Amino acid sequence: MDLKDMILVTENYKGTEKNMLMTLEDYKKFVSIEDMSELAEHMLLLGRTLAQGEGFAEHYRAANVTVFAKFCSDDVELGRFLQGYYSDFQEFHFDKAASSPECIAKMKEIGMTDKGWIDDFILHYEKRDRTFERGQTFHNFNDHDYMVLEALSPRNLVVMDMKSGSLTIALGATEYDRYPKGEKPTKDNTTIGVSWEHGIYLGSTLSQTNFKAYKAEYGTPERMENLYDYRAMLKRKYYFLEALSKDDDIPDKIQNAILSHIYAEYKTLEEDTFLDRLDDGKYDAGFEKEKERLQEKSR
Repeated sequence: MDLKDMILVTENYKGTEKNMLMTLEDYKKFVSIEDMSELAEHMLLLGRTLAQGEGFAEHYRAANVTVFAKFCSDDVELGRFLQGYYSDFQEFHFDKAASSPECIAKMKEIGMTDKGWIDDFILHYEKRDRTFERGQTFHNFNDHDYMVLEALSPRNLVVMDMKSGSLTIALGATEYDRYPKGEKPTKDNTTIGVSWEHGIYLGSTLSQTNFKAYKAEYGTPERMENLYDYRAMLKRKYYFLEALSKDDDIPDKIQNAILSHIYAEYKTLEEDTFLDRLDDGKYDAGFEKEKERLQEKSR
């Protein structure tokens, strides 16, 4: 079961709230809407909760009973739901018995308690052999997907959250198989994800991010023997940025920031113009400075 297939359900009875987790089929039985047109309308409202930022769909089951429901977006939202973050009243509880068995099994799989906390003591992490490269995407244990924008070193990465567009320096990135302790790993109980030892949050403003400084601090030292090495480095950087600016999975504001960065550095957005200027030596002025920087760094 995927977390996004889980429905967060709250039943409010005279100001007392009961939280439950259900599959779609169990939720349909729970609300018990006999009128097909009314059921279809409610399912439409429920489906809209899949969109980011959407709240709960409401259903008035009786005079004193209101049901609130939405599809779960990730484990962060699930944890907040179990902690009562979305409850309007102080008096609430999680009804495990009324929840779908599949949802309870999913909670166990990700190590989440009834109180909404991840309990790492009941989980086993098995390290996987993984090489990270530019353009790769991976799943994090916070249930977000990330794209590798730059591999500063084998385990230090610049990554972008595919949901929010925010950038992070992920230090010590490692991929793991995660499954409950004491159990043999299977397809159903194992989650593959990447975690890192420390993260440096950069926000989502690419033009204000000093990648050179972070690469100098956390990256693998580069070698630059001659002018041709320098031009090759510029070409790699140009094509990398150009590919990112055309990636439909990247938010528009990030794509525009990348294009602005390309133009500011190369004074063109046209590949042919860039290559002509590169061959003509229009960008060679930075060679000595970059060479000196690398030499100084290697000392």
